[in-house]
Amino acid sequence: MVTGMEEVRSADLRHRVGECVSRAARGETFVVIRYSVPIALLRPRRADDAYESFRVTEFWRDFPKVLAKAREGGVLITWYSDAVAVLAPIPEGWRRGEAA
Repeated sequence: MVTGMEEVRSADLRHRVGECVSRAARGETFVVIRYSVPIALLRPRRADDAYESFRVTEFWRDFPKVLAKAREGGVLITWYSDAVAVLAPIPEGWRRGEAA
């Protein structure tokens, strides 16, 4: 596993969304796992990220919908109106243990 990259099950992410988004905003990256398969990355926002935005509360409340949108093309997660993190699809060709 890459330093600063942690695997989190999708079910656990929903229950720890605030903690994980806060940590992503500080520079950590999470690999979101469902049924042992990586499905998305929760990572810090980059300056060139341009995705549909969702508030952290929407992310928690409508978790399946937001996760589905993230797997299609990525979503920007906002916290108190600041864009802080991105939930994005797994990059093509990416394998566990590689940097995002």
